[in-house]
Amino acid sequence: MWKQATVVMVVAGVMLSCTVWNKPASGWSGVTGGEKLEQLFWDDIQKKDFRSLELHLSSTFVGSGPSGPMDRAAFLQQVHAYQLTSVSLSECVSHLNGEDVMITCNVQRDGTPAGRTSTLSVWQQYQKGWVMVAHSETPLSQ
Repeated sequence: MWKQATVVMVVAGVMLSCTVWNKPASGWSGVTGGEKLEQLFWDDIQKKDFRSLELHLSSTFVGSGPSGPMDRAAFLQQVHAYQLTSVSLSECVSHLNGEDVMITCNVQRDGTPAGRTSTLSVWQQYQKGWVMVAHSETPLSQ
């Protein structure tokens, strides 16, 4: 009798443990750090997932790069032309400021445009997730 009760308890424990702890969310809904935000942003550009990219760019987005300042429309037009084969991030540092996170990274892009840049992105967290409000890129010497 005790043996059967022990087996039932072990089986019940195993079954319950499978439903108690959910698998962590992945992708944009599972972001827990600044570097992951940046990686998903660049992944969307590389995969040409512009629907996802647009969902994560603020309507008041501002950008700056070698060609000067740009608004959301100009930035989207610029990244639509990218033909990236790979993107790697290094030396990412995140700074929290309330609901905002500022992220600096060095980015190595292969494809078009290729090269190394230093980036600064500002993200805001909303109920529906993260939205980039500002992005700046400065070319680094090779």
